[in-house]
Amino acid sequence: MSDGSDNVSPDSGVVTPDSTDAMKDDSQISVEENADFVDQLPPRVRNRVEYLMGVQLEFDRVQDKFFEELSRLEDKYEKRIALLYRHRSEVLMGIKDEELTDEDEPEKAMDKVFGIPNFWLTAMKRKDILAELITEDDEGALHYLEDIKSFRLCDSGGFKLEFTFPCNPYFEPSTLKKKYIIDRDGPVLIKAKGTKINWLPGMCLTRKVLPMMARRTSNDDGPLTNTKKSFFNFFSPPLDHDEDDEDIDDEDDLPIELIRKDYDIGCVIRDELIPYAVSWFTGEFTDKQLFVKYMKMKK
Repeated sequence: MSDGSDNVSPDSGVVTPDSTDAMKDDSQISVEENADFVDQLPPRVRNRVEYLMGVQLEFDRVQDKFFEELSRLEDKYEKRIALLYRHRSEVLMGIKDEELTDEDEPEKAMDKVFGIPNFWLTAMKRKDILAELITEDDEGALHYLEDIKSFRLCDSGGFKLEFTFPCNPYFEPSTLKKKYIIDRDGPVLIKAKGTKINWLPGMCLTRKVLPMMARRTSNDDGPLTNTKKSFFNFFSPPLDHDEDDEDIDDEDDLPIELIRKDYDIGCVIRDELIPYAVSWFTGEFTDKQLFVKYMKMKK
């Protein structure tokens, strides 16, 4: 059974609690072996290596300073970006319609459309890694999606995603959240946590009812259900389980690829979908075009 401290490195893969202990032991042995290795070098070579070790320490100090200043810079521009996102949200929800309407253009009854219908659904379906999660049944619920926001979690170094819906016939609450808690020192993904969705009667998109003959026992009066493919499974991440969760016997029950993909999807929503949503909606962006844009920015 998991103790809730399962660790996944966003950059280098998965680190489980058992492997973490082993790594600590290996690390202690490695430090001793490295010290012996340096001591056994020829004197002149050892002096050069020790000089480079000093250079490495200075590099570490400069890098720490860089991340400190980067954090302050992110704080400064995060507020300006949030304002732009708010303007976008107001357009999507029809709040700014009066400002955008041409007074000289006669309004037709058929033009009275609220905001931009299916904006986020359309944008998400143009992004391959998200499109493969969305089923035809999901589209009915995602039609109501009004906004997607991301927030940095300053205390943990992770981030949070918020999906805002109005009151709808599918589920409660109206805001679904997904949180990735990260250890800054790793960086290591410690936990992913999502909102528990309360599906309204007959509207559940994440589980299907099996035939009556598939009941577990003759004394089981309730229908047997099974997980089915749905975008909304995103809010039940593989690392979102408690110590008393009987469905998770050990860390081996959490496939590395499943955990990594869940984190990748969260990063794609934060880094690619939210900032460039209108470009995905219009079809201006494809995965290939976004890659080219990134390459140009790095030059």
